[in-house]
Parts: sequence; C-alpha cells; structure tokens
Amino acid sequence: MKTAWIYMASGFGSRFGENKLMAELGGKPLYRHGMDCLLQAGRMLEHEDGWQVNLIVVSQYREILETAAGLGAEAVYNGGAEEGIASSLRLGTLAAPEDTDFFVYCVADQPGLEAASLTGFLRGFVRCGKGMGCVCAQGRRGNPAAFQSRYRPELETLTGDRGGSRLMKSYPEDVWQYEVEEKELRDVDLPGDLRMWRDGR
Repeated sequence: MKTAWIYMASGFGSRFGENKLMAELGGKPLYRHGMDCLLQAGRMLEHEDGWQVNLIVVSQYREILETAAGLGAEAVYNGGAEEGIASSLRLGTLAAPEDTDFFVYCVADQPGLEAASLTGFLRGFVRCGKGMGCVCAQGRRGNPAAFQSRYRPELETLTGDRGGSRLMKSYPEDVWQYEVEEKELRDVDLPGDLRMWRDGR
C-alpha cells in the first residue's frame, strides 16, 4: 500500500493577526503538533501494516520546510499561498509518486488530532470501498481527508480556497466518514482559540 500524506502548512493566519503556525503551544510551534502526529501515525502503519508512507509537507515558510526535510519528509515550497488551500493540495498531489494508491490531506492548525484516530481512519478507509473519506465529529466533516488515486486528476486541477470538499460535494455517494472526538477537529483561527488550548479547554 503506497500512500502520500500531504501536510498543508501555508496559511497566512490573517484572522489570527500573525503567523499562527509559529505560535507556541505546549513548548513547540503550532505546526509541529500536526506534523508529529503524522510522523507517529506513519511509523505505526509502516511497522504494523507494511504501508509505504510518503509524507509531503507543503509550505511557504522556510522554517517549516527545513524542519520537514530534517525529519525525513519531502518539503515542497508553495509560492502561491495567496490562492488558498487548493494551492497546497495541488502542489502536494503533483509531488507524489505516480503509483500512489491513495492520498491523505491534513491541515496544520488542528493540534488535537491523535495518531490513533488517524490510523483508525485510514485503516477504515482502505476497507470501506469508497473513493473518498474524511473524519467527522457529530456529523460535521473535517480534516484529515483521503482520496483514492482515481481522483488524482481532479485533485491536481483544484483551485481556490475550498480544497477537496468540492469533490465530496460533487460525488456524495462515494464519501465515507469516520467519527472522532470534537476536540480533534478544533482548529486555531483566533488568538482566543490558542488560549483555550493552553488552558486545557
């Protein structure tokens, strides 16, 4: 099983007021929480399931790219981050090997995501028989999301700030959902969101 995991870490954090991905949380930058989760989950699936995991980190920020490369991930520079999330998604997909079986897309501002939830989601996605999947909390869809390789041509041509959700709306019968705790989908958009995480709420 050959998989490409695209970690999208290019956002400007305009609502946050500064680069939120570099904001400190629990002794490390916000972006490291998701990156560490992916690294841990990738090791689990490689060792326990024999998967081949190719982690691709897409960012406009030098620190994030250098950190990713130092941890053994493929670092892809995003010079068009102002376009929106589709730019990171598209670049990461294009960087993946041609024989990739399916793609996983994760955002960099969800510090609560657990490696066990990610591995449970992906194992379930492989078994479900659907072409697309995403995690959800009480029916509300979120990230990470996964797509079988048959959707690669459409993923490589997405534009704007909506990402893969556009494909899920186009093919609703081909979407599988995996339930997780609400806190795992909670993202950091505003300074108050970060304070809630620091306070343990």
